[in-house]
Amino acid sequence: MTSLNETIGTELDAIAGALRGVTVSVQSARSRRSAPSGRSGSGAGQGAGIVWSPDGTIVTNAHVAAADSATITLSDGRVALARMVSRDARRDLAVLRIDAGSLGGPAMRAAVMGQPSALRTGEMVLALGHPLGVEHALTMGVVHAAPQPGRSPYVVADIRLAPGNSGGPLADASGRVVGVNSMIVGGLGVAISIDVVREMLAGSAPRPTLGVQLRPVRVRIPSGAKESSVGLLVLALDPHGAAARAGIIQGDVLLGHAGRPFANGSELGTLLRDASPGTMLRFDVGRGGHRFTCEVVPGSAFSSGRRAA
Repeated sequence: MTSLNETIGTELDAIAGALRGVTVSVQSARSRRSAPSGRSGSGAGQGAGIVWSPDGTIVTNAHVAAADSATITLSDGRVALARMVSRDARRDLAVLRIDAGSLGGPAMRAAVMGQPSALRTGEMVLALGHPLGVEHALTMGVVHAAPQPGRSPYVVADIRLAPGNSGGPLADASGRVVGVNSMIVGGLGVAISIDVVREMLAGSAPRPTLGVQLRPVRVRIPSGAKESSVGLLVLALDPHGAAARAGIIQGDVLLGHAGRPFANGSELGTLLRDASPGTMLRFDVGRGGHRFTCEVVPGSAFSSGRRAA
């Protein structure tokens, strides 16, 4: 008689095999130049990607696809050069394309996508990538927080990630991809909802962006107004993005716009969506206990190449 453990193990093996088949290694031109010499697996450790469609469309993180081109290694060892299609540093997403027809061998198989909004706290999730150069390593954990439309685009999971997992898939218990692994915050893995990728791929018109990764935080503001407000902590910047060009640095906190504090974490997104191209935005910024105003002209979210915002 087959035991429960054997049954579960067989199912996990099947799911892991399917995920490995749609997970690729991504090594950007910049990362190859900067990779330490003599380290086995340092190329694979740069990051992973997800096969989005059989025509050769690959989705990964913007911080993984750090240059105009990247070397893609498929799960069966085939290697191809990919070009940048679009890159959005604010959402930490990039879309690459390889010529699937020139690969030879079997046709590429695309990942099966799930519904991130259907995730529940405590539900099992699986991450696949190349952590610390270990090829196609599978990690399991549970959902800590699911995406919330209009508020948070992230799947947060109590799952162990490491450098090299970035850009790889986060999947539900059925093996359907629900997120793109992006970062580790407070020991928890953070993945970008697949719904955000769908939105990015569906969008055709350029969208104003600052070129930053942000996290909402509570901040104190002077008495006379509310006791506290929402600030947006700058976790990372595209060095060629609008915010960096305006002088904003990592660790700054965006406190508000035009003298008004942010009421919630999604207010900036609304502000950017409503902004006309070339509009000057005046942000109140906190840095080291001081407050100042910074004028920023947002860039375009879908500019290709390393200068993309």
